[in-house]
Parts: sequence; C-alpha cells; structure tokens
Amino acid sequence: MPAQPLQRNWETWTAYFEHNAMHLLTIDWDDKYELTQAERSRITQSLQQFQLGESSEGKHTIAQAQRYVSSSGDESYLPALRLFIKEEQRHAEYLGRFLQQQRIALAHSHPVDSVFRILRRALNLELSIMAMLTAEIIAVPYYRAVYDATNSPLLRQICRQLLRDEVHHLQFQLDALGKLAEKRSALGVALTHFFHRVLFTGTVLIVWQQHRSVLVNTDYTLRKFWRTNWQQFNLLFAKHSPLYQETTL
Repeated sequence: MPAQPLQRNWETWTAYFEHNAMHLLTIDWDDKYELTQAERSRITQSLQQFQLGESSEGKHTIAQAQRYVSSSGDESYLPALRLFIKEEQRHAEYLGRFLQQQRIALAHSHPVDSVFRILRRALNLELSIMAMLTAEIIAVPYYRAVYDATNSPLLRQICRQLLRDEVHHLQFQLDALGKLAEKRSALGVALTHFFHRVLFTGTVLIVWQQHRSVLVNTDYTLRKFWRTNWQQFNLLFAKHSPLYQETTL
C-alpha cells in the first residue's frame, strides 16, 4: 500500500498562493520575437482554446464551495480556493497577452469549452474538482509541448511559469478531494473515482484531437500522449489514497 503524502491545511495553501503571487518568474514582455507563419499555424487555434479555458471566473465553483463550507464549517477552504482561481486567471492573462502581442485574436467561445463549462455547472463540488484536476493533469504535457512548439523566448517563459504553478495545483486539488472524501464510504469514493476515470478518458482523447498540431511537434503520438497522462493520473491517486487502485491502460 503506497504511503499517503502529508495533506496541507488550507491556511498553508493560502500562504503558498500569496507567496507565489509575489515571487513569479521574470517574464520579458518586451520580447520582440515574431512567430513564423509555420509557428502561428501550429499554435494559434490551440492557444486560443486553452486561453479561453483558463479564463473562467469560477463563480459556480465558488458557489459550490460556499455550500460545502456552510454544511461543514470548513471556512478556511474558501480563501485558498479564491486564490487558486486567481492564479488560473493569471494563466489566462499571460496567454491572452502573448496572443495579443502576436496580433492573434482571442477566442470568446468554443464548443469544447462550452461543453466543459456546462458539465462543471451540472456537477457537485467533488465532481467539479475532478473536472478541474483532469484539466490540470493534461495541462502539464500540453504546456511542455507548447514550450517546444515555437522559438519564442516569451512563450517559453510563460510555459515555465505555468508548469511551475500546475505542479502545486495538482496537489491542491488532491487535498480538496481528500477532504471531501473523509466522510464518504469506500464504495462512494470508488464510484466517484470511476466517474473520474471515464471523464479523464474522454478528455485525453478530446485534447489530442483538438491540439494535435502542437502535440505532434514534440513527438507525441496518440499512444504516447495517452500513456503519459494515465501514468500521471495513476501516480497521483496511488499516492493520494489506497482506495484508488492503479490501472494499466
């Protein structure tokens, strides 16, 4: 049975997010590199879609969290969650600023983003967190691929910052799931985790289909992208709880 990592309390997470906001990596917004036509073709639609996905105001998640706090008394969760959402919005701001500097229009809607927003609104807090965690896991290999997709120093600086943030976002969401599962039965946790696996399966395939132009540039095949994401998923949950059994896919 894998050892479980020490779960941070919400005050610790609040302190982390506040500290991180004051100690960001240096971003050279004056960088003059112009994307080549090949680079623009490779990343434009993909970055537009990811920037849109990162830009959620999180109103529904906050409302769900407020109901959870009212019923549980876990009041310190909300400040940490608000700072997490603020960090996600910073990601959207970075990507949007880069696109605008390259004279690439921002996307205001996309069918895939609309489906995920509807899905999050239809779910309870636990399942909504699972949807966000799914996006965080897949974002790691995605931003690594974006880093290699152009020679832009600015875009690479942005990717380094986003990847540094995402590592902590994974643990933050796992801590939230662990807290919510404390009073759940083993069967309830297992059924919810099964739903998460179904959601994760569909999302990996959608991301591959929508962002293949970026991913193949880093030598990702569908098989490699699939295995990379599932290995990370299984590793995270093997550490998170013995209730989540590793599955080789």
